Amino acid sequence: MTVILRNTEVVSISLPKRIAKKLRVVSKIKGQSRSAFIASLIDKEAENERWKRIFKKGRETAKKFNIASEEDIDRILHEAS
Repeated sequence: MTVILRNTEVVSISLPKRIAKKLRVVSKIKGQSRSAFIASLIDKEAENERWKRIFKKGRETAKKFNIASEEDIDRILHEAS
């Protein structure tokens, strides 16, 4: 007996008909399966969220150290040396 291991998980979703149609059209234009297209969208969204967290941390750090310009960064770096 042969066992086939999959690195995927089946997920069932319901979409409004107009969105399902867009999914079919756009995934076909892109030459991707619907699954691959949705997976790429999820990856992109996760990456966007990651960058949002990075930029938020950067804004918090800039506020903490009173950084408003590149000159401020240079000032801080030269103070540290």
